[in-house]
Amino acid sequence: MTHTLLKSAISLAALSLSLQASALNILLTNDDGCRAPGIDAVYQALIAAGHQVTLVGPQNDSSGIGAASVVVPGQAVAITQLAQGKYCVGAPAGYTPPAGKTSAIGTPVDAVNVGLDLLLKDNRPDLVVSGTNFGDNVGPLTQMSGTVNAAVRAMFKGVPAVAVSTAIDLQLIAQDPQAGYLKTLNAMDDTARFATRVIDRAVAMGAEARRLCSKSGGKAKAYCDTNVIGLPGSTGLNINYPALEAGQVTGVAFAPIGDWGNVVFAPQQGADGVVRVNLVPPPAPTAEQKQGDAYQLSLGKAVITPIDGNYTASPLVQAQAKLMLQGVTP
Repeated sequence: MTHTLLKSAISLAALSLSLQASALNILLTNDDGCRAPGIDAVYQALIAAGHQVTLVGPQNDSSGIGAASVVVPGQAVAITQLAQGKYCVGAPAGYTPPAGKTSAIGTPVDAVNVGLDLLLKDNRPDLVVSGTNFGDNVGPLTQMSGTVNAAVRAMFKGVPAVAVSTAIDLQLIAQDPQAGYLKTLNAMDDTARFATRVIDRAVAMGAEARRLCSKSGGKAKAYCDTNVIGLPGSTGLNINYPALEAGQVTGVAFAPIGDWGNVVFAPQQGADGVVRVNLVPPPAPTAEQKQGDAYQLSLGKAVITPIDGNYTASPLVQAQAKLMLQGVTP
């Protein structure tokens, strides 16, 4: 199987770079909010590339909210139309959480659910794009990210997805918050254009895979299992772009999500007895951690990471667990 997939990848990589991507029906979301500059940058880049885009984002900034979503049956959700094909999802007017309960309404996952299950129910998108986020989503941050979890939700529902983020210059933003903010903001258009080029290249590869599948009469499984962006099943991508001018970006890295990152949050108890969550210096990365996404991004590279919306472990690990735990009784 691995050999077949490898042959497939080699065959696709050898194709002419002149392949033209087809226009896609795209659901665009984010976690910074439906009016954020990052989502507008990606919207403009995708439209300029000829794609059909429906924007459905959270009403408010939902950064760091992870995969939170409405879980109360009957809970009302407000949908506001900003313009043709642009929507915000949030809590209804006057909403207050039930006493003693933490609740989230109008999250990135809610936006994806509203987009896929309601607004585009009869015009299912080919792809979900989430971002671009203000701040990178690499290493441990991916678990907390609303941007990434919106993409994961889409993949879990069977739609390939691409998460897109623009990094922060932590040193600059600590010294001069306004300059740091502008540095990330100024890199968003380049991020959007890069992500669009990645998507268009991947779409062209996916189209070629489907052609080869058809040519084989459906027998070339490696090609026939390929989705619209050239990956198996509903697999997608996590793209992170540095906060640099285009000419300063040092290259493109293909790296896994690692367990090291520049941004480390830790609970600390102060002299006043109050526990606060603070940013703390990261540990020095190991040689293995330097191969991961966060370190590669810190080198000034744009980083691409394949991601999957299915939390289930590989068949080999499932078989191992079954063997280990045979005989366990309720």
